[in-house]
Amino acid sequence: MKPSPIFRLFIFLLFFISLQCSRKADENTVVLRLDGEDWGIYFNDNSDLLNPEFNPNNLDIITVPNNFRNLNKSYRGSIWVRKSFEITTEQHQKSLALQLGKVYQSDEVFINGVLIGKNNSAFGKEPEEFAFGRPRIYPIPHDLLLEGENVLIIKIDSSLSTSAGIITGPIRIVTYEEAINGNLYDSLVELIFVGFYLFIALFFFINFFNLRENKEYLSFSVLALIFSGYELCKNEVRFLIFNHFAVLKFLEYSFLMILPYGFIKFMQDFFELKPFKYQRFYLFFQFFFIITFLIIQNPVFWYNFIGYWDIHLIGVIGYAIYVTLIKFREQKRGSTIHLLALVYLLYSILKEILIERGYLNSPSSLETSFLVYLILMTLALRFQFLMMKRKLQNRYERLKEADSLREKIFFYMDAMISGPLKSMKEKLSAYRESNQKAKDKNLVKEVIDVQSSIDNVMDDIIELSRLEVLKEVPFKDQVNFITFINDVIPEDDITYSIKVHPETEIHNSLDLINSVVVRLVDFPPFKEFNHNDLIITQDLKGNVHFRFLLFHNNSKVTQKLFNELTENYNQLTPIKVKWAIILEIVRLLGAKIDFKIIKKKYLKIDLGIAAIVPVSELQPIKESNGLGLTNQDVQKKEKEDWRVTLKRIWKFLKETEIKFPNAKKKK
Repeated sequence: MKPSPIFRLFIFLLFFISLQCSRKADENTVVLRLDGEDWGIYFNDNSDLLNPEFNPNNLDIITVPNNFRNLNKSYRGSIWVRKSFEITTEQHQKSLALQLGKVYQSDEVFINGVLIGKNNSAFGKEPEEFAFGRPRIYPIPHDLLLEGENVLIIKIDSSLSTSAGIITGPIRIVTYEEAINGNLYDSLVELIFVGFYLFIALFFFINFFNLRENKEYLSFSVLALIFSGYELCKNEVRFLIFNHFAVLKFLEYSFLMILPYGFIKFMQDFFELKPFKYQRFYLFFQFFFIITFLIIQNPVFWYNFIGYWDIHLIGVIGYAIYVTLIKFREQKRGSTIHLLALVYLLYSILKEILIERGYLNSPSSLETSFLVYLILMTLALRFQFLMMKRKLQNRYERLKEADSLREKIFFYMDAMISGPLKSMKEKLSAYRESNQKAKDKNLVKEVIDVQSSIDNVMDDIIELSRLEVLKEVPFKDQVNFITFINDVIPEDDITYSIKVHPETEIHNSLDLINSVVVRLVDFPPFKEFNHNDLIITQDLKGNVHFRFLLFHNNSKVTQKLFNELTENYNQLTPIKVKWAIILEIVRLLGAKIDFKIIKKKYLKIDLGIAAIVPVSELQPIKESNGLGLTNQDVQKKEKEDWRVTLKRIWKFLKETEIKFPNAKKKK
């Protein structure tokens, strides 16, 4: 099952959009950045800071955004922060708003001593009971700002155990339109990620129904679905759908607490692992926490609990990395991709924990890391599917090959054996009906001869059928040609000479080369010729040629054999089957064979096989000494070190058992 074009297009669009996620506000819309190191902080429940006579020089200087809980862990009262800023005449003419990042837990914002907003609600509107973790946007009344110096004071109250203050940015004064559009843009980008998670979940869920044995498809789709639900409940757009902070926060934490189990379950299905001993207890405790949240309906309690619970996520990822390393050593398919995805995911979780606690002022990369994890594992799962499909295809090809082999064998048996079997049946019937069985020894001998011929033809039929169904050479080896060919040619059956460069090598099926040379030498009709000579030579491209030259006194015999082997294959004979085997071997070797008559009496066969030879040595080889070297080669070898020469000659003599000059005649 190939990924659909829609799937490919969706991935392309997602990556294109994600590249645009680093959107920056236009210089004309950003009036003033307020983040930095020049904020004053005041730990006191009294509102002394709002008094115009208060001396700001008595304040401690801090950096904002920051987690004020880290500055004074034991203090639980109100925390005041102050910053002065200047507005120019041009800026004063615009409709401005104060944009804060995520605030924990509640806030009251004052400009020049006047309250402009509280808990994410502008002044005059009912403030929200819970709004921690949400970005703030407060419109600034035009007549409240002064041209020149202005003072911003923010009061923070937090009963959260780990967080208090403005934890993340941006902290700036911008045009009201930019504040709204920027917040909406960030939410839409997050929704694109959520849409992609949902698409992956749906894609693998559908695939699971087609491939029920692949349990990892189901667990992967559930994992993507859980994370998409978690991200959707964090997005600011949620309040446009259902404006109830506590309900949405409960759903967010519920998805978060079952997410680790979904992650572990997918990893186990992916690597075909058994559940660990207390896995069900782990799932039970997560649901127990969810039920506890349902009973204790207090988002502050939830947040404080999650602040300690999320530490164990590092252990979950650590366990996953440990298992993946084991599978990596076992060379399990997909372990490398999974390990890379886990490392990035671990980095993002550590970073998110530090951001939420105010130790790090940096954009979150949790959504991006999980997106990378899903994409990489999607590729890994599809790769596994393709490998499985390839195995099935190979099995199908083997079955198809077996069927083709059976059909060919039956075809050749019908063409080659039906006649002899019919003849043998008639002879056996005549023998049974004869009254002089003792005198019919010739008839018995004929039956035995027919049976023997059938056995020989059957071997050739099976070999021809096997070769015809092969599409390519199964195994290739690379060896020195001269050493190999001296062991191949039958010494007593043919006169041959070798004129090939000694460094020539062949890279092909040695069994098939051996088979085709021996079959050409031992081809039965060639035995009837008066002379059969073989010259093994080499062309300018380095290809090796086996050139057989056969002579017969009677030119009609030569012509008849040539016609039999090149024409009228509708009527098969044992000789044609043997020749067809040779042609099939030539095809598999990627070789070429030239078969023709010269001067009516000579039958020439030229078998060309690709070889490997040094480029500088590609030249006609006119004369060979007993070592398979030309005279030019001997002159070149004289220049090499004498120890190298002796070692080479000794090796050659040992391999060829000291065969001497030029043409080698073996009987």
